[in-house]
Amino acid sequence: MVLIAEEKRERKTKYGLEFEEIPITGYEKVIKVTSREVRLTAIIAIHNTVLGPALGGTRIQSYPTFEAALNDALRLSQGMTYKSAVSRVGWGGGKSVIIADPLKEKSDDLLMAFGEAVAQLEGKYICAEDVGCGTKDVLVMQRTNPFIVGLPHQKSSGDPSPYTAWGVLCGMQAALKKLYGSGSFAGRRVAIQGAGSVGACLADYLFRRGAELVVTDLAPRRAERLAQLYGAHLCSPREIYGIECDIFAPCALGAVLNPQTIPLLRSRAVVGAANNQLLRETDAEHLAKRGILYAPDFVVNAGGLINVSCELQEAGYDPALSLEQTSRIADQLLFIFENAERNGYTTQRAAMRLAEYNLRFGIGRRKEGKIYFHHSHIALDLA
Repeated sequence: MVLIAEEKRERKTKYGLEFEEIPITGYEKVIKVTSREVRLTAIIAIHNTVLGPALGGTRIQSYPTFEAALNDALRLSQGMTYKSAVSRVGWGGGKSVIIADPLKEKSDDLLMAFGEAVAQLEGKYICAEDVGCGTKDVLVMQRTNPFIVGLPHQKSSGDPSPYTAWGVLCGMQAALKKLYGSGSFAGRRVAIQGAGSVGACLADYLFRRGAELVVTDLAPRRAERLAQLYGAHLCSPREIYGIECDIFAPCALGAVLNPQTIPLLRSRAVVGAANNQLLRETDAEHLAKRGILYAPDFVVNAGGLINVSCELQEAGYDPALSLEQTSRIADQLLFIFENAERNGYTTQRAAMRLAEYNLRFGIGRRKEGKIYFHHSHIALDLA
């Protein structure tokens, strides 16, 4: 890879970064990054770059142990590989985590030190916002790292949440069509777990299409706002699993579908934005045995990835292209549902097999020779 820049930047290493590679079978590169000066401990996980450079958000979160943070980074980066492979957008799978309390320990120096670490990879990993890391944070990272997407900029895609939510909506339409023969939301009940940026956008889309909403969030005020705006019914975080509904929509953190929660579900389908919703792949079998249609998360929530990828072309961001590509999620899911039914797989296994097939044969590999980071006036030459 070769950097072509209109304006060369001198890479400073003032934060005293230390890099430690962690060998993990099945992953191209996993790095522990530390800086004593700013108390940074982070992990960058690059799972697979067969189809293109690794792209994935930076999560800022407190973890009980380093191993817990590592496992999260590994699971999330693998999920990004599958997400990109199914979507055929020409990216690889990567993810990063900064081990810190986003409310108490986040600082400009911490973010710039991490940005400097990403810059050292010279475009092999491209970061973006994620849980605990918002637009303001990636703007700070940009001071030391040009390899970033989703920044406020004339040719940039900005907040990916509306497109992530749109993809979830398309996934829900596919599930309803599979279950009832129609993708109409009129009179359908949807239980949304998580009223953050994506959950709120999703609630808006559903309300305008006639759905009845039930909402919960660990921050009650966020759920209360959706109740005020859209007439949503409120329930506690624990009660959401037992709500009788057409669709249960996990839109917060992962591992919410597990042996403890699956027996509680009273939904016909699960379609949500959260990453890694299944605690284990076998939990997809438990859902199937209960007759609950599961829409694999890495297919459903690809709208954000699709959206940011549309800003890295030479002409800059194209919202029409983003909307068109995100809307394909409905047809992708219908194909996966039919494939699973025809072959006796769970829908999760059918989606994973599709992703693995695309990876094996290079289907969806990036064709463009350069990637354009318009905010930094830099092009990444992939030749």
